[in-house]
Amino acid sequence: MDFEVIDLYQNMKNILKKMQLGLLAAVAIFTTSCTREGLDDVMSKEKFAGVNVSVDAKAEIGANSNFALTGGELTVPVTIKFSSATTRAFTLNVLATSENVPQLITTGVLPAGTVAVPTGSFNILGTAQVPIGVTSYDVNLIISRTFIEVNYGKNIAVSVQISNPAKDNAVVEAQSTVVVLVKTADVMNANSVHNISVGVPGATSNVFAIPTPGSYDLNSEIITFRVPISIQGDLGTPFTITAVSSPDSVRKYIANGKLTNAELYSASRYSLSTPTVSFDATSRTSYITFTTKRDTLLKMQPAPGAATIKKPTVAFTIKNPSKFQVEAKMNTVYVTLDPNFFRPYNGTYFLIKGAIGAVSDPIYAAYYDFGGSGIAWWDNNPYKDGDGGWRFPDGVDVSGDYNPRTAIGWVGSNEWVSFTTNVEASGTYVMDLYFGANNGDGRYTAFMDNVPLFQGIKQSDNTGGHNNQKSHKTDVTLTQGVHIFKVFFNGGNSDYRGAIFTRKN
Repeated sequence: MDFEVIDLYQNMKNILKKMQLGLLAAVAIFTTSCTREGLDDVMSKEKFAGVNVSVDAKAEIGANSNFALTGGELTVPVTIKFSSATTRAFTLNVLATSENVPQLITTGVLPAGTVAVPTGSFNILGTAQVPIGVTSYDVNLIISRTFIEVNYGKNIAVSVQISNPAKDNAVVEAQSTVVVLVKTADVMNANSVHNISVGVPGATSNVFAIPTPGSYDLNSEIITFRVPISIQGDLGTPFTITAVSSPDSVRKYIANGKLTNAELYSASRYSLSTPTVSFDATSRTSYITFTTKRDTLLKMQPAPGAATIKKPTVAFTIKNPSKFQVEAKMNTVYVTLDPNFFRPYNGTYFLIKGAIGAVSDPIYAAYYDFGGSGIAWWDNNPYKDGDGGWRFPDGVDVSGDYNPRTAIGWVGSNEWVSFTTNVEASGTYVMDLYFGANNGDGRYTAFMDNVPLFQGIKQSDNTGGHNNQKSHKTDVTLTQGVHIFKVFFNGGNSDYRGAIFTRKN
């Protein structure tokens, strides 16, 4: 076969292939067109009926209602109703608001006193995803547990509105809003309410006396006081509460007789260390702390050398908890301070034993009270003789002749030292004061709470030397209780070592 015949054969073959492909394409287009026309015809005959969407006008949530309460929130299901089973899945807008609550109270829909849940204390998903084949659907309204507890015992309310359902569904205009009324006393047990109150857990009194065990720390000359605040209810996440000084409360309690033997301790005398009190998630108790200088507190006495009778008192009010609520009847604590307790040098009162014949331990002169010049002692010159390091910078002259230090020396006219004592029993005691001097010029007087223990002024003996103290006995009458014993030097140049009391009868 020559080449021309071969070429003609190939061209004819190619033409036939192209005609075949074109025919197949035409058949495919025709078939597709017929199929689409048939489907469109079926679709045009199939109708997905829309549903009418509505909510009840009001939902009251009480003890027998459907809700869930956790440590942080109350979940209330809000039911959306459909006129028939949904034929298609669709979306629906949901909005919660409390702006209409006052109006609903005015119109009588809600009872008087109902509290509107404020923005920030409730939450709801803005879009509901309604599934196919249901006649109702719930969306969850979330309300803060803290808000419920703060308003425990009251009714609270928030409204939920539905709108814009997709896919030919329609909201019934007159049934588009439901007001949700929550009866807080029914959805929560009273014992589970987180009440914050002053005092230890279970306290029934809001007057807190210091000292009590663990209520203070003494560091050098600064006293730090701790006043408890407690919480009732299940422990949860951490929170804070504010504490503020409340001097007007002290004045009010004194005036109405709820505080006796008390006087206001002014805010200028102390510093509030914890204006914000923090609670962690593991403890029911936290503390208000405040500080004062010991000498400042000890100045609260009726006269130098006299025991404090009217207790300095401060008050603190707790408010603005970041969570939960403050117990209204226990929101203010009154703290009475006992300066007498903080006077003794050894941290405890000198005990004057009350049993007949009992001899008390010596009240050494160098162990005079804290409080400073004019409060616990007085020295008539600015120089510190003897052991200059003993209780520096106090001006009391302490003899260096004794180890440990016990005696004071170089006493002069109008000088004095005081000691806080606890007399176990009222009765007659032998008071034995120990003086030493190489002359008989010494003069002295002894007092309890600035009341003389004997008439007139006594003279100390010439003992042959200042470091040779000898007893000077006097019968005195003492009364039971805490008193400040003061030895006053009316003149002379003697050393004074201390006193010993013996119960006589």
